[in-house]
Amino acid sequence: MEEGRVNLDKSLRNLLMDGVASQIMFSLLTVSIISSYLASINAPPFLIGLVAAIPYISQLVQIPSAFFAERFSRKRISLFANLLSRISLLAIGITLLINLQSDVMLFVVFFVMYNVLKEVSTVPWSSWMRDLIPAHIRGEYYSKRIAYGKLAALFVVLLFTALFNVAGNTTFPILFLTAFAAGMTSVYFIKGIDDVEVEHRGKRSLAEPLKNSNFLKLTSALSLWKFASEMALPFFSVYIITVLKYPVWVAIALASLSQFSSIYFLRISGSIMDRFGNKPVAALSFVSFSLAAILFTFTTMPQNHPLTPLLLISIYILDGFYSSVPPIAFMNMIAKMTPKGSSAPYYAVNNVVASIFAATGSISGGLIASFFLSTNFAVKIDIESTFGFLEIPTVHLESYDFLFLISSVLSVLAAKILRLFSEDNALSEEVVKNEIRHAVVRDVYSLITHMHLPYMQSQLRWSNFGRFTNGAFQRGFQGGVTAQPGSQMVMQENSLEDF
Repeated sequence: MEEGRVNLDKSLRNLLMDGVASQIMFSLLTVSIISSYLASINAPPFLIGLVAAIPYISQLVQIPSAFFAERFSRKRISLFANLLSRISLLAIGITLLINLQSDVMLFVVFFVMYNVLKEVSTVPWSSWMRDLIPAHIRGEYYSKRIAYGKLAALFVVLLFTALFNVAGNTTFPILFLTAFAAGMTSVYFIKGIDDVEVEHRGKRSLAEPLKNSNFLKLTSALSLWKFASEMALPFFSVYIITVLKYPVWVAIALASLSQFSSIYFLRISGSIMDRFGNKPVAALSFVSFSLAAILFTFTTMPQNHPLTPLLLISIYILDGFYSSVPPIAFMNMIAKMTPKGSSAPYYAVNNVVASIFAATGSISGGLIASFFLSTNFAVKIDIESTFGFLEIPTVHLESYDFLFLISSVLSVLAAKILRLFSEDNALSEEVVKNEIRHAVVRDVYSLITHMHLPYMQSQLRWSNFGRFTNGAFQRGFQGGVTAQPGSQMVMQENSLEDF
């Protein structure tokens, strides 16, 4: 179909519904849930790290897919590959339904099939969406699409949290079958998205992105962050279950909290990326992951303590920010630096290099966790007086804590590399940080106002949250955001017809 004949309104509606269905599927296949299943059948740390690396190793198929991504119908490739990948989820569900303690290698085989087939469609899909969605609404639309999907997925995850609490590990087969049903619903809506004819611009080469120094800075930052984050993320749930001794449903409940946090941050970050740039938002998400990993080391001192639940809640609120923002930000940054119809090689190289580092990070995480499993490092303050003996633990690191500490340091380094990337019209991280802080304070104030809490309302009224605004608000956002220095930002929700 020629671009001029694309029904953009209909396509964006179907893309939105596909986003809802696919987010439900993805929310049931997160690394937290997969690692929780493996931990529940007593899989060793190395195997958990290896399985967590599968989604990233599978992305190597994006290299060959880049050669035909813009030579054939990108819609047909996406439909066929996604259909086959969803069938693999059906196989996993039926296998576990027959025998929950079935051979773990059979689970691994089907999980590999799901990921490899899914990745075949990634480059054609990214190139297709880059040409379909108008640039001036791309960040906000992606954020809205993912946020709506996560909102629907949140209810599904909460439902499964209750099921795990009642039925325990026997819920896993139902979980994978539900993921299959959501995946097939996604395929149905993908059929309703119009194809876009590729504007051929000569022969494309995978070497072209490697000659772009700015692109290499971007990919280097993402790759190091992927290495750092995937080194630790698979073991967050393992830590909660095996070290903190919480049941599986607690890990699932925290994952649902992350979903809720992600919905909120997507609501405010999409327009911020369109107005202030993608780079500062992505850099802040890297730093937030580093903070989350550090906080995990304080959840035991050396045992669970009264602040442990509060720390876990804080960690998974941060998870909603650092897990949802980078994919959108990096997709937008690549789209901004590539000409229309020529983005496939850039997406392929970026995704494959980052996936190699992510897979290496997951495997390294398993090895590091196994090495430090029996290691203990503690610093204590002993106070002895006539009133008795007091022992105060100041630092206590053991087993997974060393893994989280290494991951945190590498994530900060990735943020520093990202700052070297040059993005047109991107403002400073401080401006974006203040805007996010202002949006959060404003929303808290609105919530308290509607809850009719006069004391807290007066406290917030007198707090100087007006300083969070910045002169950068004078730059109006095309699509309905208007702001002036010192005033509240006004968001006008666009309907899909306006797109």
